[in-house]
This record gives sequence, C-alpha cells and structure tokens, in this order.
Amino acid sequence: MKRLVLFVVFFVASASVAFATQIGPAMPAADHGQVSVGAGYLNHQAEWDDVEIEQNRIYVHLGYGLGMEDEPRGEVYLRGGAADLEAEDLDGDYEPFFIGGVKGAFYETDVFAWGIVLQGGYFFDVEDEDTGVEIQDAYELEVALPFELHHGALQVYAGPVGFIAKGDAEDGTGTTELEEDNNVGGFGGIVLDFDGFSIGAEAQYKSDFSAGGMVSFQF
Repeated sequence: MKRLVLFVVFFVASASVAFATQIGPAMPAADHGQVSVGAGYLNHQAEWDDVEIEQNRIYVHLGYGLGMEDEPRGEVYLRGGAADLEAEDLDGDYEPFFIGGVKGAFYETDVFAWGIVLQGGYFFDVEDEDTGVEIQDAYELEVALPFELHHGALQVYAGPVGFIAKGDAEDGTGTTELEEDNNVGGFGGIVLDFDGFSIGAEAQYKSDFSAGGMVSFQF
C-alpha cells in the first residue's frame, strides 16, 4: 500500500507536463501491486504537414500494476527522457520530454488478450541555433487497441492506433502551427515477459515508420 501511495503522489505531481513511445501489448509486465522500472529507446520518424522529421527518444519508465487478483491486468505509468529533432532547416539538440499513460486488458485467456492503451506526451522547446528555427509546445495523444497472443514468456501483439500530434514552428518572422499527417496508424511487436524481467521490440507506422525497444524490471 505504501508503494501505491508514493507512486500516486509522484504521478499526480508530474502529470502536468505529460510525445509517445512504445505502446506495448495488452497485458502489462507489472502484476497487481508491482512496481515496474525500465528504460527504452524509440527512433521516431513522421511527416508534419509534409515536412519529414526524425527523433531519437531515450527514456526511463516507471509503472505500477493495477487491478485485482485473477482479473485482467492494468498499469499506470510515467516516462521521462530526452529527444533530439531533425528536419529541414532544423537540427536540434536533446531536450527533455515527459509521458503519462494508462493501459489494461479488457479480456484475457491462456493464449489471447485484448485491451487499450492511452498515453500523451509533451516536449520541451527545441531550437536550431544556426537557423533560429524553434519548435514549441509540441505534444502527442494516442489511443491504441492491442490484440495479443501469448504462450509462456512470449507475447506477440498488433493493433490500430489513433493519434494527434501538434506543435508550433517559430522562425523569427512568425509562428506556424504544424500537425502530423494522418490520424490513424498501426503497430506491432514482440515481448519476452519473464518473472520479474521483460524485454521487447516494437514497430509503428503512422505518417512514417518508427521502431524501438524497452527493458524493464518488476518487483
């Protein structure tokens, strides 16, 4: 109970600055009442109003398992790290970002599960000092429906994702609002979920292709 109280306090205090990362399978690695701590990386590529961008996102993960025993699992989590940003006329250094999310399985059997993932993220402003171009107030919201097959430690999953991603571009002469092309995409991945440890890789396609991985420990 003490771990839950501490986690909720940390989550509420940090959620005011919540771009997304791995979506993951329907069933989280954290069991009921467990804490999950990990790290991940995502190479994110996208098109914002026909402008191609690329990011390297490196982050740490902190989650807490929700639900009741013998029921489908859920998790609430925070992720924080740093990301760069490359685009036409923009080569930005690494700046902080934060993500908040919740996920859970609606239905779970010995071989199949499906559920929902809700997550949102916020990026600190990034600027190219040579050109003076700056991306401000960038954020992303995602709703995903993962369908999962599992056997032993192996989880294989895929599903659709709806999203919105926006930000402002400032070049010294004015501000232009940018939005990622498309609002629907897909994702899929594989996870090895051992007792107290999990490792996984995932690919996403929204307006462009992204891929990454994450490792985590549960206790």
